[in-house]
Amino acid sequence: MRIHRATRRTGFLAAILLALGLLVVAPAPEAAAAVQSCSSSTPVASRPTLRYGDTGSCVKVLQNLLLAKGFSIGTSYADGKFGPGTLLGVRRYQQSRLDLAIDGVVGPYTWNRLVNGGGTAYSVYRGPNTSSRVILSFDDCPTSLSAFKATVVGARNLGIALVLAPTGNCISAGRFNASYARQYGHWVINHSVSHPDYTTLSTSSIYYQLGSPGVVTSYGRPPYGAVNERVRNAFATKGMRIWLWNVDTNDWRGKTRSQVVSYVVTYAKPGNTVLMHMHWNGFNTTALSSMKSGLAAKGIGVCRNLGATTPTRPSKVNC
Repeated sequence: MRIHRATRRTGFLAAILLALGLLVVAPAPEAAAAVQSCSSSTPVASRPTLRYGDTGSCVKVLQNLLLAKGFSIGTSYADGKFGPGTLLGVRRYQQSRLDLAIDGVVGPYTWNRLVNGGGTAYSVYRGPNTSSRVILSFDDCPTSLSAFKATVVGARNLGIALVLAPTGNCISAGRFNASYARQYGHWVINHSVSHPDYTTLSTSSIYYQLGSPGVVTSYGRPPYGAVNERVRNAFATKGMRIWLWNVDTNDWRGKTRSQVVSYVVTYAKPGNTVLMHMHWNGFNTTALSSMKSGLAAKGIGVCRNLGATTPTRPSKVNC
């Protein structure tokens, strides 16, 4: 079958734009896509739900709201077409609000936040933790599956809920079991497949790092904390939020157990996320116990383990 030369050129251009992170992969328009009408004076409760593929004056109202709040829609003006740029703008806005699902659909909740504000702004540093308790988080890979299980169970027995961010390679190597961690009340988030700097990757390569054999979930921590617009867009397209940290222990520099504990107790503040690594000296029951008691002496609690299995795709973290 002969392929028209212009079609080949269009496909080649699309591939280049996707690699550069300038093209958003959008779903096919739904059968229900329609012309949707409203104005900026239309009550929020009376505005129609907007989806990819819709057109009309109500889409223009949406686009102008996004632009006014600093979210790109792919162009500098509202054209009334809910295309890929508007879809990404909606997802990026939803990504910035903890109380909104990142689904690209503008229903009553998203309309209400866009027009009336309120809700909870999302901080990439404290993540979905809305409490004053400290999150103790660990990246990468434990030294062995037995060490992982001992610490997971030990933390549960101490009443501590950890946030664990393993690489996909670690999971494939059999040194981390996500369902086991969730079963013991801990939260498991994505930390890539092979630990690259996402800012050096194409959009399609970032998508790969956010998928299996890595943890497929609603939150992820880019390796090295490396983030740019392409990374933020990729996370939003995948319906994910970025979760970094407030306190970096630098335990990987070879700090002893007591040095790691001392750093956490000295520098962690209420609501902070603390970064450590599973193959260094903070990832054991003794260290965790000392961190908990040291912070308690300062009047600061750690995220509580409530004894229930945690969800695969959490919306919030209950501490």
